[in-house]
Amino acid sequence: MPVCLGTDRTGAIEFRILSKDRIEDALTVQWQSMRQECIAIGVGMFEDSGAPEEMQLVFREVIKDGCTVIAVDRSDRVVAVAFNKLYASIAPPKSGETDSFALFIENNIKHRSCRDLIEFLDDVESRVDIFQKYNARGAMEIFYIGTDPECQARGIGRQITNKSLEVARGLRTRKLKQVCVADKIVNEHVRPEVAFAVAASVYSQRIMEKLNFEILAEARYEDYIRGGKKMSDRIADIVLSSHKFGRNTLRYRVQSARAETASVAGSWLEYEMQS
Repeated sequence: MPVCLGTDRTGAIEFRILSKDRIEDALTVQWQSMRQECIAIGVGMFEDSGAPEEMQLVFREVIKDGCTVIAVDRSDRVVAVAFNKLYASIAPPKSGETDSFALFIENNIKHRSCRDLIEFLDDVESRVDIFQKYNARGAMEIFYIGTDPECQARGIGRQITNKSLEVARGLRTRKLKQVCVADKIVNEHVRPEVAFAVAASVYSQRIMEKLNFEILAEARYEDYIRGGKKMSDRIADIVLSSHKFGRNTLRYRVQSARAETASVAGSWLEYEMQS
């Protein structure tokens, strides 16, 4: 049985933790929505033959943590997905060692644009030590949020992000368990105290603002040249030819699952994070 996380106000959308039988459906939504994603556009992923297919290997690796969330409509169709990844605060690795996710990237991701995307995320995220800043031992990254283009502008992105925070809190308090979608669950013993995300467009930034994420760092797309072209130029080309999508600023945001759990007890304001 799928792990149900509740529905939207109308009951038309149900949120669940991703299970094995819905993996391909979730990846279909990722495939459809990523053509609108600012970083993917900025690094020229869709100009790099085979890169979008290779990028799906990364998402297949992320889901092994067992905490990805999907949104399903009344016809049982997956209409949105939030790929979530867990991290533990550990001592710096010994010389020559690397973490398993980074090792997977190194061994399997070869296309220039895919590596540029990962390196761009790493560069932005490295500007803040999440574990040190919040004195946390575990964290959950909301790695990617995608909504079926036919179902956008309905608030599903905000709701699935909020459900991801509920999952983070549930894992921390052990009220929820990860769902195995591969041979084993990766990072099974991580208890996230902080949730963080890279918000790459004005839409995801608005979601983070509504959910009280704190801005920790910003990176301007115009400062990055990938594949011989400024990321901002590629993004502008797409924006001008479509609609009001995005702006040339990326924000790195974080929310404390620990603080929000305390807010349920009425102590949110006194435990509110400050810059």
